[in-house]
Amino acid sequence: MKSEKEKMIAGELYFSADPELEADRAFAREQMAVINQETNNDIREQLLKETFGHVENHIYMEPNVRFDYGYNISVGKNFYANFDVTLLDVCPITFGDNCMVAPNVQLYTASHPLQPAKRNSGLENGQPITIGDNVWLGGGAIILPGVTLGDNVVVGAGSVVTKSFPANVVIAGNPATIIQELASDDAQPLSAKRKQIDAIDQKLVHLLEERMMVVTAISEEKRQQKIAVLDSNRENEVLQAVRREVKQSDFEEAIVDTFRDVMKHSRTFQSQQMEDK
Repeated sequence: MKSEKEKMIAGELYFSADPELEADRAFAREQMAVINQETNNDIREQLLKETFGHVENHIYMEPNVRFDYGYNISVGKNFYANFDVTLLDVCPITFGDNCMVAPNVQLYTASHPLQPAKRNSGLENGQPITIGDNVWLGGGAIILPGVTLGDNVVVGAGSVVTKSFPANVVIAGNPATIIQELASDDAQPLSAKRKQIDAIDQKLVHLLEERMMVVTAISEEKRQQKIAVLDSNRENEVLQAVRREVKQSDFEEAIVDTFRDVMKHSRTFQSQQMEDK
């Protein structure tokens, strides 16, 4: 059975009056007092590193810093926050690299049930907040539970962000909407494109794994029926079907060759499977 702390971090309903959570909050308040009273920047940075769940390298936060637990906060490289930032971290709050947070910004992962009876019972819940690389949160911005902001997003001062937004946009208003799209940063074009490739590759891996599950089933059928692994007519049909699906003619041969390799490796796998039996 999950502890109340585990439920909280997972975004499930939990009792905030749980003794373990009360002790964690009490410790967090002690840490906040020490951090906010410390005038030496280097010592304050070290205290933040000891309190937060993860700090990649350099972190600078002006007082007063406010948080629920601290251990659910993760920041990437070169994090900066100005005065009076509030981070309600019942669920994970994750910042990417080179993020800037203006004064009076508030990030709320904490929430409550909508039904009064359940809310009055003491049950609470939350949703994580994820902030990408190079994000700038303007003064007084409020980020609500469950929001994800892509890389390079700029949030206008005083905005209330109620939903997630993709990379490379400026958002503002209550509720926040896209008011401008940003051109790719010329200093990092390759990095941005590689991230796109990585996301596509993740999808391809899952699809290829699904395909190999079917290939495994086919190899068993061929073994039982004593059918040869190679079926040239079937492979030619598949390649022709692939060719018809390609919309950009410049990509046609490369994509067809890719599928030819996929089928080659599938044949090799089938042969191994049938030999092992």
